[in-house]
Amino acid sequence: MRVLYVSQYFVNADQPGGVRHWMHTQALLRAGHAVGVVTSYVQHKERTIPERYRGRKIVREVEDGLQIWRTYSTPGYGRDLRSRLANYTSFATWASVAMMRIPRPDVIVASSPSLPAATAAAAVARVRRVPFVMEARDLWSDSAKAMGLITNPRVLDAARRMERFCYGTARHVIALTEGIRDGVIAEGVPPEKVSLITNGIDRDVIGDAEPEPVDAPVPPGAFVAMYVGAHGTYSSLETVLGAAELLRDREDIRVVLVGGGDRKPALREDASRRGLTNVAFVDPVPKRDVPRWLARAQVALLPYQALEFFGGALPNKAFDYLAAGRPILAAAPEGELTRLIREIDCGVCVAPEDPAAMADAIRALADDRALGEAMGSRGRAAALERFDRRALAARFVAIVEAAARG
Repeated sequence: MRVLYVSQYFVNADQPGGVRHWMHTQALLRAGHAVGVVTSYVQHKERTIPERYRGRKIVREVEDGLQIWRTYSTPGYGRDLRSRLANYTSFATWASVAMMRIPRPDVIVASSPSLPAATAAAAVARVRRVPFVMEARDLWSDSAKAMGLITNPRVLDAARRMERFCYGTARHVIALTEGIRDGVIAEGVPPEKVSLITNGIDRDVIGDAEPEPVDAPVPPGAFVAMYVGAHGTYSSLETVLGAAELLRDREDIRVVLVGGGDRKPALREDASRRGLTNVAFVDPVPKRDVPRWLARAQVALLPYQALEFFGGALPNKAFDYLAAGRPILAAAPEGELTRLIREIDCGVCVAPEDPAAMADAIRALADDRALGEAMGSRGRAAALERFDRRALAARFVAIVEAAARG
């Protein structure tokens, strides 16, 4: 069958960012299906137009066995609602043009974020009378409201209408977390129409043996607390800097922050203002290189803001940390992440936005490295058993095939 996969943010294992979509498309290819992808050439990490795409609105390419249509979306967006909406709606517009030009597929799959792109895919599916599968990677309107990114009730109402349109059009909805699944069902979607497929670990990326650690910008033998991921709105990296300030007395401990995002310049400035010589910032790295960076860490950090909404988070980086066999230090509201860590006994949970609690936990793990190593080993074993992304992707393929058959 012919599958069209729509995602504004689509990266492969050689690029920074999450590769869930790429893994799903590769699973579809292995199952013998022809796969097309509609995405933007303005990627979330860089937010610029690559030189080779300048002056072109839609570009067709072939990559990793996929037919890929990369389209324009406004570059240079920030945290403000106006520029974000401009980016979302411009991609949705050009993606719609591309979707209407592409030969009629047997099924269309779309992911949120971004919600306007998923809505456009649902609309095209209706117009072209093609089955539609929705992957809900967040509850967009709820998260925007919880984060204070959208306060205008009319905009929030429009977002909820888009979500309901997507759910109502979809033959099946795939939820990333239990909280998202429950939220979708709360919107009136029948439970049998909603499946949970979490993120997972990539055996092809992590390998079987411990990778050679990178030459990180830290002293030899230092105990490293590392964060790998977006330096953006959701992660409270200010908490990490606060903990680093409280750890000045420990010459043996270093904090390493790997990644990019709109908050990174401000975080660098804050670290400089505080004189945090025990903190190192590293630019984003390709997904394939993440295991080598984590191999240099002794504890992996997951800091969130103290908002109840984030109790439903179970981010992709948590699975990277598990796969690397590193204990997770989660500074997060009680919820799916903290339950998982306690269930597996693969890390430490502290209150969010509490630098002192984070600093104390890092000190304790630095003073008992064997404890952290045991936690990391339990986490990796559980991840290999329960969260193999190939098995999860096979479930995704089965859902898409069933939707196409009707």
